[in-house]
Amino acid sequence: MISLSKNKSKYMHIYAIRRTACCLAAVAALAAAQGRYPNTRVKPRVIASTDGEVDDRCSMVRFLMYSNEFQVEGLIHSSSRFHWLGQTWSGVEWINGQIDQYARVYDHLRQNADGYPTPEELKKRVYVGNITNVGEMEKDTPGADRIVQVLLDDDPTPVYLETWSGTNTFAKALSIIQKEHPSEMDRVSKKAVLYIILDQDETFRKYIEPNWPKLQVLGSFRQFGVMAYGWVNSMPPAMRVFFERPWLEGNITVNRGPLAGAYEPFNGAFRSEGDSPSYIHQIEVGLRSLENPSYGGWGGRFVEEKPGVTNVWKDAEDDGDLYKPIWRWAEAFQNDWAARADWCVKSYREANHAPIVNLAVPKDIDAAPGASVKVSVAGSSDPDGDKLTYAWWQYREPGTYKGEESLRDADKPTSYLQVPADAKAGDTIHLIAEVTDSGKPPLTRYARVIVTVRPK
Repeated sequence: MISLSKNKSKYMHIYAIRRTACCLAAVAALAAAQGRYPNTRVKPRVIASTDGEVDDRCSMVRFLMYSNEFQVEGLIHSSSRFHWLGQTWSGVEWINGQIDQYARVYDHLRQNADGYPTPEELKKRVYVGNITNVGEMEKDTPGADRIVQVLLDDDPTPVYLETWSGTNTFAKALSIIQKEHPSEMDRVSKKAVLYIILDQDETFRKYIEPNWPKLQVLGSFRQFGVMAYGWVNSMPPAMRVFFERPWLEGNITVNRGPLAGAYEPFNGAFRSEGDSPSYIHQIEVGLRSLENPSYGGWGGRFVEEKPGVTNVWKDAEDDGDLYKPIWRWAEAFQNDWAARADWCVKSYREANHAPIVNLAVPKDIDAAPGASVKVSVAGSSDPDGDKLTYAWWQYREPGTYKGEESLRDADKPTSYLQVPADAKAGDTIHLIAEVTDSGKPPLTRYARVIVTVRPK
């Protein structure tokens, strides 16, 4: 006998951003008829801090193409141990310069999807934070004040603090809250999620970690490297194709308009976007990665850094590979980016748009050992009328059952899992449905069903 799971992740109150799937297909059809791709979900709120390194500038190009996926609350100049005012500093105008290029393709982008902020709205979100030295968090700055304002407002939507620099401007904001609004610390800790790329100054370990023990922290301390300068040595050859010069010039940097043209390749190839995992983690593609850091998604997968410490997470491994939690999705997210670059210069009818996945069964299911579990994305559709292909597979690492599963009809919309006889009560099995269209480039969206084994 199979029943809905009554178990709720203890992280759901922080990470869950819900959408109404039953309405989405209808909205998608209407939006497609009107010549744009829908964006109906509650958007995650994001604040990004950046030190202006060349890889940050590359990440910002992609970020702007995806800015309709977020409620952009702040783009903040900050320092790091690599860059600060007077030390290989890019200045405080380059974000506005990229937004100027965004403005030139804005009309095309909004033809293809709902929700793109206007260039003027984005420029109002650019602030100067703590930039004068490495780890400087003593001065009051407009950037820190903006972070405080967002974290203390009445909107309960999670706020992702994306750290492309040191954490010092975020640390300054949190220190203001601790000093001036101590009664708000618990509420802020439930609302904010700090996603750290590397650890680019000492303010996280010396101030944030000891003073904010309930703040959720995702530390991509090494895993980000698969999208950084050493990408060529961090992924298998089959994935490198999507980062090499022929692919980049054929899909991004040539004849894709001024925003894509602002990208700074290295000898024509992908240079580095070490900071991009911090926001592609928030792009809703169906993987449920915001529900729990251990689930994994485009922005990586995480495990608790220390036993019993439930707020700080570090890089996880898939199949013993530290980088696989990101590169396993690389073909999909690079093709998705290529579609966004197309949106910069093409009309809705000329461009490709991602499938709409319809999960036709509960996302959480309880089942006994030996039971047959039906999982289905029947009713999925494509806004461009493209043919869809399907692939169901077990994502073994986030589940607690590590044995081999038996999936029947894994290449069809509806598949069947035979729960292994040796599975123990409480074991979890994560099943992923990949739904890919036949457009150019091919685009993929997902569904994840988590099967929890109950006693016989």
